[in-house]
Amino acid sequence: MCAATAMKLEDINSFATESLTMSESGSEQNKQEKKREYNRNAQRVFRQRRKEHLTKLEAAQKEASNLQGEELERLRRENVALAQENESLRAAYGSSASSPGPSISSGDLKSSPSGYLPYGPPSAFLEAAAVASLSPDAALVPSVPDPTSLVVVVPNNIREIRRSLHQLFTPIINIPIISDPQAHLTALASLAPALPYSLKPTQLQLTTPHHAYIDLIPSPTLRDQLIAIGPANCNTFLMEVCTIACDIEDNGQMTIWGEDWLNEISWEFSAAVLERWGGWLLTNEWGQRANFWRRQRGHPTLAGYD
Repeated sequence: MCAATAMKLEDINSFATESLTMSESGSEQNKQEKKREYNRNAQRVFRQRRKEHLTKLEAAQKEASNLQGEELERLRRENVALAQENESLRAAYGSSASSPGPSISSGDLKSSPSGYLPYGPPSAFLEAAAVASLSPDAALVPSVPDPTSLVVVVPNNIREIRRSLHQLFTPIINIPIISDPQAHLTALASLAPALPYSLKPTQLQLTTPHHAYIDLIPSPTLRDQLIAIGPANCNTFLMEVCTIACDIEDNGQMTIWGEDWLNEISWEFSAAVLERWGGWLLTNEWGQRANFWRRQRGHPTLAGYD
């Protein structure tokens, strides 16, 4: 009986050992399977992220290519437009002219209403005129180191002049004049010391509510006349003629010859403008100035302004 009991205990131990071995083997298999599953998932996520990254790179490259193509097309169109404009100017003024302006000798310049007409960017003239603002004569006749080099006077870029004026008058052009006219007059008075001579406000400007864009016109007499004719006529003139101050369509209503745009004598109003506004708003001097510039171009003068 003892022998039988010993055999049973041995069988039990053997079974337990075998079960433990099988359990350990199954656990190892599970670990390996989980590891393989983890690796498969990691590889799948990596492939997905790589695909998304490549897709984004391709999209960015395509967008950059499209933008570059659009920019090249814009530059091409601009180049074509400039070439056409150049051909039009050559046809209008002759291929021998170096610029679309009248040829003026040194003698003509000395005898012209404005004296010498120097060259330079609008901002440079604002700075120079501000320095000379205490001397009206200095503002009206700027000095030029070498006047003999000034052979051709070209039309100034009115858009650039308008941009310079708007920057200079930023403190006042956004003030709601209708609801608070006194704020406009106060701001204008505060700005006056920094303005060039031809833009310094007159007494009428400082005491009479008016359209802010009148202040941008570098002609004291014209500013006062615009205030005097009343808001309706004034607004019509500003919106039809005054390209130097208002962002309106430029149909040649006014031309500014040379770079001294602060000097009103270098301005030329068109025949149509003088026909409508001459005699009551634009005085005889404006017609005489227009005829001076028309003679330089060889154009017939306007009657009634000799």
